[in-house]
Amino acid sequence: MSDSTPAMEHTTMWQLLAPPQLAELLAVSDKTLRNWRNDGKGPTYIKLDGGAVRYPMRDVYAWLDEQRNASVRSHAHRAHEMRPMEPKRFLDAA
Repeated sequence: MSDSTPAMEHTTMWQLLAPPQLAELLAVSDKTLRNWRNDGKGPTYIKLDGGAVRYPMRDVYAWLDEQRNASVRSHAHRAHEMRPMEPKRFLDAA
């Protein structure tokens, strides 16, 4: 049985991560996160008054789910494009 309650799940979903926290979670650098923000990539972020960047955990979860789904679709597409190779025919040495 899980110790998680709906209130706890709601709190976790709205937890805000600072860029260094998210960078550690994703095993990327702060610079990578900054580049993603500049390029319109990566998880959705918010800017607080004063310019501090924060990532809502719910948006991080959603982005990770999108990445997983994109990977699965890409893998399935590549598998579909692969054609079975014809068996090599060797000359009889007779």
